[in-house]
Amino acid sequence: MTDNTALKLESDIREILSPSGLLPLGWFEIDDQPALLIGNIGSSQWQVFSGASPLADGKADPMNRWTVGVISALAEKLPAGLVVQVRYPFGEPNWPFQDYGRAAMGIDQSPIGLLIHPEYGLWTAFRAAMVFADNFELPKTRKFDHPCDNCSDKPCLNTCPISAFTVDGYDYLACKSHVAGQKGTACREGGCLARLACPVGSAHQYQKPHQAFHMKAYI
Repeated sequence: MTDNTALKLESDIREILSPSGLLPLGWFEIDDQPALLIGNIGSSQWQVFSGASPLADGKADPMNRWTVGVISALAEKLPAGLVVQVRYPFGEPNWPFQDYGRAAMGIDQSPIGLLIHPEYGLWTAFRAAMVFADNFELPKTRKFDHPCDNCSDKPCLNTCPISAFTVDGYDYLACKSHVAGQKGTACREGGCLARLACPVGSAHQYQKPHQAFHMKAYI
């Protein structure tokens, strides 16, 4: 394998995934094997997914099922035996996708727990990690400065109407109850207000129907 194997493979995967709106987010290693993180930036996949059959069939977990379909089709277009495992951030086992995101993208947690990118802010999502058989050299992951270090106001910690996010953690039970309740309409229909308050990467915020889809799934 040559040193440009990872870059060539990533380019091929990017082209195959392009019609779905998903894309490669970065290389890392799983058990000393090359792995590629797959996901979306902002609502890059929403237009495709929102017109796909899993959303319309009334069955549970439409985005997860759509993701499996997209990634399975991708694996079939790659050389036989190249992909040895696909891991998803849903189902069992519960894989450590935040660790994968740190390793692949060189980013870290925001005060509200989501990983934050200096360009895309809180608006990246991880949909799969593909593990490859061949042991080829990976490009070095760029380590970004943490954008929250220079944010003195921390609006993400001061915007939630029930103060579910604090420096001590996240009260998800109170959050879920509020979002599902009568006073949670703004969060339920427009997305998490704390997440929306972050100024980093605001141009990549999810579209409103995309926000509402995830909030409905959350409750």
